[in-house]
Amino acid sequence: MNYGMSENKKITPRCPKCDMVIISDDINVAKDIAYCRSCNITHKFSAIINKSNLTTNVDFNRPPSGIKYNHEGLKLVVSSTHRSLGSAVGILAAALFWNGIVSVFVLVALASTLSHLNIQTPEWFPAPDMNGEPMSLGFLIFLWIFLTPFILIGLTMIGTFFMTIGGRTEAQIDRSEGMIFTGFGPLGYRRRFQASRISDVRIEDRSWRDSDGDRQLKTCIVIETHEGKLIRFGSMLSEERRKFMAALLYRTMVR
Repeated sequence: MNYGMSENKKITPRCPKCDMVIISDDINVAKDIAYCRSCNITHKFSAIINKSNLTTNVDFNRPPSGIKYNHEGLKLVVSSTHRSLGSAVGILAAALFWNGIVSVFVLVALASTLSHLNIQTPEWFPAPDMNGEPMSLGFLIFLWIFLTPFILIGLTMIGTFFMTIGGRTEAQIDRSEGMIFTGFGPLGYRRRFQASRISDVRIEDRSWRDSDGDRQLKTCIVIETHEGKLIRFGSMLSEERRKFMAALLYRTMVR
């Protein structure tokens, strides 16, 4: 029985407490229940499968390229680079194309803004006119509002490019305190949590539809607390790095 896994990823469910195999007759997938006869304890079947998935083929003594970690006593620091040459080239090309087009309209809006402020513009600036007439203040305000989302998308592309060449995801566990950092150098986003209150660590696929109705998929690491709070991160990591970090955090905080 493969419990919904592919033929190459069959998993034998084992009790998290005694490590005895749980037979198929004691598993109810619909109710997410797995019963261990040896311990006389009922477990969440999804949690058992998740643990098996995370720890399969993970050698903690040989981290994949791009990951560094130090585990001394009750302190763990694991850091993974986002570096990916292929992704960086693709994102750079898209960013140059997008921002190249948007920059033309931004220069027109900027030239008109400076004209309204009676500030001389460089000769290479486009003319701050529309159909040969100076752009009205009302239309100028509308143009800046219209351009704002396009500018933000362009800036996001630039940020993503830098993340693919020098960004990192880092997890720190120090006794009962935990912190997840995602960013570039010292700049980034930090999320703190109580490591002693973690109930699960897993890899999860999230899907949604964009403005065009196309389905998008993002894979990330999820840390769940006993209160049900979810911390998602690691979507920019390669599959190998993501799996290693998730398995290491699971072993440290849950197992």
